[in-house]
Formats: sequence, C-alpha cells, structure tokens
Amino acid sequence: MKVNVKSHDGLANIGPREILKRRVFGIAALAAGAAFAFALFAMDAPRAYRLLIFFPIWLAALGLFQAREKTCIALAARGVCNLDSGESEIVDGLTVTRLRDKAKNINRRAMITAATVTLVALAFPAGKL
Repeated sequence: MKVNVKSHDGLANIGPREILKRRVFGIAALAAGAAFAFALFAMDAPRAYRLLIFFPIWLAALGLFQAREKTCIALAARGVCNLDSGESEIVDGLTVTRLRDKAKNINRRAMITAATVTLVALAFPAGKL
C-alpha cells in the first residue's frame, strides 16, 4: 500500500506504537548509559574507558529524538513509513526527501548530544565517588 505521509504538526513516518517503542528504547539506553558511567566512576576506571559512554548515550538520544520528532531514521532512509498498520511506501518524492533530511538532522543531534555527555564525563577527575 502506498501512502502520503503528513501530520497536523509536521512531517512524520511513524505512528503512536512505533513512537512508544523508540521512547522506551531511548529511556532504557539512557538508564544503561547512566549505570555504565556510574560503574566506571565507582570502579575508578581509567578516563579512556569513559569514551565508551558515547554509544549508549547516542542510542538513547536516537530513540528519544526519533520519538519526539515522530520520524524513524531507518524508515526515512528506505522511503517508507509505519503508521502502526505495517510498512508502506511513501509516494511523494518531496516528502521522502524532507524525511531523509529530518532523519539526518536527528542523527546529527544525537551524535552531538552523545559527544557532549561523553566530554563532560571525561572532564571529571579520576577518583572514587
């Protein structure tokens, strides 16, 4: 089935169930990243290990930003949407282009967020909490 994707508040390619999946994933990844960071500080791990915080925080930001923007970056790359009734091809080329641009922006913001949090973690001095 082919669809034209528009929403009252902008451009979207995922529905409420898909949004919830990404929000839950984002929260879980954020909790894992925070727990991992705490463990590194508690074990007095070398600063270089703190670079590993980037990955769970990046995943958390991806999940939360996708949920907030109602846009899945993987679906946007493929030019499809999932408004909770299965995947459907997006017929409007301009919409596909706009969704892909939005997806790139989401990924960029997630990377900047993860890099910022990682740099803050690196700035803390070594030592037990």
